[in-house]
Amino acid sequence: MRLGPFLFERSSMECSVAIQILPMDAKDDEEVCRVVDAVIDYIATCNVSWFVGPFETVVEGDFDTCMDIIKQSQHIAHRAGSNHVMCYVKIDWKYEGKLLSTEQKVGKYLERNTLNINE
Repeated sequence: MRLGPFLFERSSMECSVAIQILPMDAKDDEEVCRVVDAVIDYIATCNVSWFVGPFETVVEGDFDTCMDIIKQSQHIAHRAGSNHVMCYVKIDWKYEGKLLSTEQKVGKYLERNTLNINE
């Protein structure tokens, strides 16, 4: 369906988004973690695949859902107490076909990781 001169509605959109939320007015590391945790808790309720890394959270889904998650993440951070939120975003979008998943990109390294965070 044509929506404008260059815009088309497609159901086969694939998107992968890396989101880093930084509450700039946090008073300490605990507050940063509390605000970021609130955003991650929100992302966990969305119907998408997601992966938490040390610097950003990756979300995989359709384009519109991923864009909504970016927008809502800012609002969640504000509701968690941050009045100044920086959001760094990387978007990998493919109009047709599938993208490599996070599992395909990093899954093979999870067992070989030398950072033993569970010990």
